[in-house]
Amino acid sequence: FFFIYFLLCSLYFVNVWFLMMKKKRPHLLLVNANIEDRQQLRQLLDPMDLQISEAASGQDAFDILQSSVVDLVVTDIDIGQLDGWRLTRIIRSGIYQSGKSIPIIVVTKIWCERITEITARDFGVNQLLSFESCENLPELVTICLQSPSTGLQRPRLLVIEDHYENAQLVKKILQNRFDVELAADGESGLASWEEKRHDLILLDFMLPNMSGSAVLKKIINLNPAQPVVIMTAHATIELAHHLMLNGATDFVTKPFRAEELRKVCELAARRDDYMVSNAQFAARLDSLQQLRNLLGNIVDSMPSVLIGIDQDERVMLWNRCAANISGISENNANGKRLTEVWPDCCDIDEIHASLQGGTVKKKTNVLCSRKGQSHYCNITIYPLFSSKVIGAVILIDDVTEQLMLEERIVQSEKLVSLGQLSAGLAHELNNPLAAIIQNIQVVKNRLSSVVNANQRTAEALGLDLSLLVEYVRRRDIDTQLDVMLESGGRVAKLIENMLNFTRQEGSKKNPHNLSDLLEKAIDLAAGHYSLGRKFDFRQIEIKREYSQSLPMVKCKAAQIQQVFYNLLMNGANVMEEKLKSVNNSTDPLNYRPRFVVRLQNKNDFVRVEIEDNGLGMDETTRKHLFDPFFTTKQSGPGLGLSVCYFIVSENHHGKIGAESQLGAGTKFYIELPKT
Repeated sequence: FFFIYFLLCSLYFVNVWFLMMKKKRPHLLLVNANIEDRQQLRQLLDPMDLQISEAASGQDAFDILQSSVVDLVVTDIDIGQLDGWRLTRIIRSGIYQSGKSIPIIVVTKIWCERITEITARDFGVNQLLSFESCENLPELVTICLQSPSTGLQRPRLLVIEDHYENAQLVKKILQNRFDVELAADGESGLASWEEKRHDLILLDFMLPNMSGSAVLKKIINLNPAQPVVIMTAHATIELAHHLMLNGATDFVTKPFRAEELRKVCELAARRDDYMVSNAQFAARLDSLQQLRNLLGNIVDSMPSVLIGIDQDERVMLWNRCAANISGISENNANGKRLTEVWPDCCDIDEIHASLQGGTVKKKTNVLCSRKGQSHYCNITIYPLFSSKVIGAVILIDDVTEQLMLEERIVQSEKLVSLGQLSAGLAHELNNPLAAIIQNIQVVKNRLSSVVNANQRTAEALGLDLSLLVEYVRRRDIDTQLDVMLESGGRVAKLIENMLNFTRQEGSKKNPHNLSDLLEKAIDLAAGHYSLGRKFDFRQIEIKREYSQSLPMVKCKAAQIQQVFYNLLMNGANVMEEKLKSVNNSTDPLNYRPRFVVRLQNKNDFVRVEIEDNGLGMDETTRKHLFDPFFTTKQSGPGLGLSVCYFIVSENHHGKIGAESQLGAGTKFYIELPKT
């Protein structure tokens, strides 16, 4: 009874132990110095029900291996001072309780496949995986846990040798380094190679039926890079030279020593390894160069200045825009301190602050001088980080045009407000002006002797109406009344022009007669009188040269009238200055301000010319005449002519320009398309 009880208990505990062992999870050691990469690999491995220990360095892995039994190691190469190869070597030495045969998988980012594969095989790594293909890691882990002895495939060696004993000897000598396959003649050897494409061929020179030379020729024709070592008992300089010229990698003479055979085959295999590795490296280098060229083109294509500096403020990056603006080439700028090549490009204190504090610094609307001209720039300094601040990128954007546009919008809003005010004022003046004109006409009618009502009223009062009419004539009262009517009519016409000028137009262009618009602009300018300077636009002689049968032009009437008005007022101001200088001179000239306005019918457009006989301008002034904010006056925003340019070129797809000679006047021309 006790024996049976003891037996049952033993069976129970054995079963429990077996079940516990069966349920034990494999212990995997994950070694990777990059926390993000380690987390990514961990996410791939977590669904596999493994006990996973993580290590951030080779030293951490060393500590875990000393204290725990590990079933599998997944490691990177670059894991600190104790790198992946050295960790593998220590494991394979057998000093850990996990044993020297535990599977090792290397997962790495930076590698040259063939060289890394050779190194991994020499160090006893079971599997090698690029991080780019890390999604295959669970499959490799499963293979290694099921078959821990599975390793990287050894190079495949094909021995073509008709002598059986020699072939067996070669296999015995090389089987530790290669997977050896034997072929007894050239035909079978060639057929086997065409099917499997071995990594190395050991070829006997003297073969039956098909010579070694013929086999070599066929192989090299099919694959010139195939490594082939010739075995021959007839070693001469001429033969060696012949074999090498025909594509053989090396040769070994019979009878050969084991060490010599190993060395020759090892060199031949290594030669192919390094040829492939060099090709892989060259391809990667070419890919990196293409990427570098692409990034360089992107950086150089940027319309902004882009400068990269290191922590010592030495130039590392200098794009084409920086070279064009500074006048310093990239080659002359690289490696030099920023203060040496371009000290005024930005605020150096801001660069210091960004490098020291690691914060982005921005400065807006910074006034910079470029080739003698003032520009406004926005400057942004971005610090560059590794584990600390290693440099900065300086981005400089020219915002001069943007600021000009904003100022133009502000001025435009002011003009709109002024136009609305003028329209309201003109409308309010129109009613009393109409009453004044009407009453003057009534006064003239009631002084007339031919009106019966006047005669009857005079007779009733005993007044001789003819004497009253004679009095009015002699005192020029009738003339004064006519002048008042004429002036009132001119004011009424001026108010009408102002109302038309300030009236909002839609986006649609309508056909207009340019001569009418030009005359309205002249009438509008004629109402300008400077009390302070005592200059009247009506003092200017205006000569008209209009072509016959001018076509209608589709345009926005108010905008084109504004252009004409601006050009007329600009010319009037210049002629006023010339008149003042002539009157103040010791030798006054007989000068009279004069406009010549022309309308010409051309092939595809109508040309308008407004020519004055004012001071004229030099070539430098003429080139910048239509630039926003450019002015030769002591005051004013300098927007009038730039607005004209915008209206003609942008809104009406026409042309505007100027011809001038210093001291002889200026001619502005406008060309508007007919359709």
